[in-house]
Amino acid sequence: MPAASPDSSLWIGEWLVNPALDTISRGAETHKLEPRTMRLLMCLAQAEGRSVSLDHLLAEVWTGVVVGSASVYQTVSQLRKLLGDVESPPRYIATVPRKGYRLVATVRPMEAPADTAPRSAESAPPAEAEPSAAAAPPAPAHAAAPKRTRTWIFWGTGIFVCCAAALAFWGKKLPLLAPATAAANSIAVLPFVDMTADKSDQSLCDGLTEELSNWLSQIPTLRVVARTSAFAFQGRNEDVREIGKVLDTTHLLEGSVRHFDDHIRVTVQLIDAHDGFHEWSSSFDRTASDTIALQEDISRAVAETLKIQLTPEAQREFAARRTADPNAYRQYLLARHLDQQATSEATDEAAELYAQVLKADPHFVAAYARLARARLNQSYYRSTPASELAAGVEPLIVTALGIDERYADAYAVRGALRAAQGRNPEAVEDLKRAISLDPSDMAAFAELGRIQLFEGRPREALESYEHAVSLDPLNGVLHNQRCMALEDLARYDEALQACERARALLPYSDLAFDTLSWLAESRGSIDEALRWNSAAIKADPHPDVELYRTRATLYLVLGLAAPARKALESGHGPTQQFEAAALARTVFCEGGTDALRRYLSSVRLDQSTESIPLMEAAYAHLLLGDAAKVKELIARALSAPDLQTGFADGPWDARGQSDTGSSYRVDLATAELSLGERADAERELDIVLAMLNRMIAGGVERYATYELRAKVYALKGRSDDAMRDLDKAAALGWRRTWWASHEPYFAALESRNDYQTLLARVAASNEKLIERVQSDPAL
Repeated sequence: MPAASPDSSLWIGEWLVNPALDTISRGAETHKLEPRTMRLLMCLAQAEGRSVSLDHLLAEVWTGVVVGSASVYQTVSQLRKLLGDVESPPRYIATVPRKGYRLVATVRPMEAPADTAPRSAESAPPAEAEPSAAAAPPAPAHAAAPKRTRTWIFWGTGIFVCCAAALAFWGKKLPLLAPATAAANSIAVLPFVDMTADKSDQSLCDGLTEELSNWLSQIPTLRVVARTSAFAFQGRNEDVREIGKVLDTTHLLEGSVRHFDDHIRVTVQLIDAHDGFHEWSSSFDRTASDTIALQEDISRAVAETLKIQLTPEAQREFAARRTADPNAYRQYLLARHLDQQATSEATDEAAELYAQVLKADPHFVAAYARLARARLNQSYYRSTPASELAAGVEPLIVTALGIDERYADAYAVRGALRAAQGRNPEAVEDLKRAISLDPSDMAAFAELGRIQLFEGRPREALESYEHAVSLDPLNGVLHNQRCMALEDLARYDEALQACERARALLPYSDLAFDTLSWLAESRGSIDEALRWNSAAIKADPHPDVELYRTRATLYLVLGLAAPARKALESGHGPTQQFEAAALARTVFCEGGTDALRRYLSSVRLDQSTESIPLMEAAYAHLLLGDAAKVKELIARALSAPDLQTGFADGPWDARGQSDTGSSYRVDLATAELSLGERADAERELDIVLAMLNRMIAGGVERYATYELRAKVYALKGRSDDAMRDLDKAAALGWRRTWWASHEPYFAALESRNDYQTLLARVAASNEKLIERVQSDPAL
């Protein structure tokens, strides 16, 4: 049993213990411990299975307080109840007669596998969570997008806005989670300390820190840890060796800034993260007008100390980061500080400062790229349509590349812009160019992974996310996205570990809970998915309506209409038509075609001008057998002004990220077949089939993907192929038997004995699952 660090997160039996936050978690169940209770638990864990006396516990846990042994008895009793250690023999804390207590559960580091590993997504469902209510980080939202789509579809840099905000909020509370072995030469620039008497220069310190990281990233073979993880240690008094382990780096650069009159003194130390020794330190006295030379001097000194030869390319990149106007550079540093606040107001201020910098120095290439990125972030906060993005961003990128055609950040920003415009091939090309010029560009790796996962290429996405996480190991959003890539690959145990890590890093966010809910759903564990969904709703003081829509979707998988209606009525959509569309499937599940026809007439869903309600109305008419109406409504949806590029027509929907995981092309083809338009239907089905084949070849292993391909095969008359894929879907967790019996897609299979046998087998399994859901008051 390894010794437990007093600060690091670790597993004790089935519980994830987070001393930094005084929490223990198992599945979706989370308890906040009193600090002394946590110290007692850690004291037992550090004993490595040996008994700990009452006197030792009193001395370690109740230091400086005069109490008796009753305090120990009471605290141990409370801890046992929280751990669920109420049976004999004990599974966690054993009493050692006349000696004290002993921890009998296995203790292991956060990432170590063991027999007592946390239950996987298909095992016993977790209990209700009781997360602390706190402000969540800003999350991208589109009024008419499903929750899991909301997690993904936002303008380029939105993910990094989210990450920065989360780390700003939780930076002083992050648990220390150590990844793998550090690269040969790697460095993290820790936040510089403001030594000015009135502490008024923190923004300058943060700007210097941020910009110095960017200077260092120009040095070849030096991996630079991303700012978001490095700044997690701001204001924390941690051992540098422990920080090195957590950030997976060989070296740390720390410093302080003192500003007086027109002078600035910066003291820096380069530290070996393995042993904590200072390899180099120096003080730089500069006039305020000479700040930019300071960045270059420090970067060159680091390279020299680490015996890294500066190539002509690095020298050229250094030159590109210079500006001749010292006041402009100081404004630039302040803008960099504001950039990282991840709020709409701070982003607006940063954009204004960058614009002022460019007025003072129209040749400062870095300011062009940063202003372009700030404007992308502004569009994220304001939900600017993709069609309006380019006018404010494109000219800045063109100018930046005109000044320096090899400026990495300009390519990264253009890649984010192209992704927001739906021009993914061009986005990928730009992002890969940015990475080739700056291999420490975490944002480019993450945006590339987002595109690859969205396009149904999880193997490539996972590789991109692994790079991003290696550069930014404390970024909970990245771990959450990595979980999703692993889920697509059906590597469920690894996906669960990644999600748990995201949950530890973002303990007050609904993000990881929501991903865990879909992870459980993808394996057919609907009861567990509902519990994670409940935890997500509780984690957010103002739950997003999409969490309730997810809940309704989970109930409807099993054909449970009443709780689905209750879930939808608990949340409110952005428009009346959106709410009406969300309820249509529930109405059909409740009362069949007659009820659905009356409902559509009463809410006038067919008259909507919004894409999602129109698509939902088309599906409803497909259930009613009105093929001509289906074609009309789909045509109107495709010309609706709010239609998102690729909506209901791409790999993301084919993964099961909408209510049916279907494609509008399949609905359209079904209607066309009913109308005798075979050639048109075959054309639509072939488009979907080619996409699904690419996804499966790319590693996607999800029941919804195989279910959709089974629908295509059934509509094309390839019944044996349809049954093969439906069998595969069932093995992966498919449970939609109620819908298979009521939708028209599998009509060609109804006469087959193997089809009826499959439905009966899955339905029998569903009955047991329904009993568990209905008997659990928490669900």
